[in-house]
Amino acid sequence: MTTTEATAAKPVGKEEVVEAVLNAAAELFAEKGPAAASIREVAARAGVNHGLVHRHFGSKRQLLASTLQHLADTGAALREAGASAPDLEAAHDLQLRVMVRSTLDGFPIEELQERRPGMEWLLEQIRPGHADEREARLAGAHAIALQLGWRLMGPSLRAGFGLEDMSDADIRAEVAGQVAKLVTPQ
Repeated sequence: MTTTEATAAKPVGKEEVVEAVLNAAAELFAEKGPAAASIREVAARAGVNHGLVHRHFGSKRQLLASTLQHLADTGAALREAGASAPDLEAAHDLQLRVMVRSTLDGFPIEELQERRPGMEWLLEQIRPGHADEREARLAGAHAIALQLGWRLMGPSLRAGFGLEDMSDADIRAEVAGQVAKLVTPQ
């Protein structure tokens, strides 16, 4: 147990326990994937008894479903509250890492997550500029796929295409420019 774990206040009450477990699960699922993270590890990181994780979430699959939804809803709440770009990017990055790790571990995230407020928001933003619904939906999907690809494969893409001299800010700006092109009808 680290000094931080030993001195940190233990969550008390259902809301605090649930929040602590969801945050701990998100971190662990992003780091090592849900298949490799145990309920006991999640409980230890959250500072709660593992029985509470089972009581509030049931199985690991149910915990993953709740974690995915929590991350999506948190990102939407941050956007609606006018959070800073770095805060939004950090929340989005965590959500994407959990989604990718979960997919690689064989979990059907398309079945586990009920609502997708970030995707819905993006579609609302781009839909008016497109003549048809399918075109707008494809543009949104392409935009997210491009961002996801760079977040996951950025270092390899930089090395493979000789782009090591570009800063993170330069890459983000280039990706944002390409996303803008994808979501704007030609």
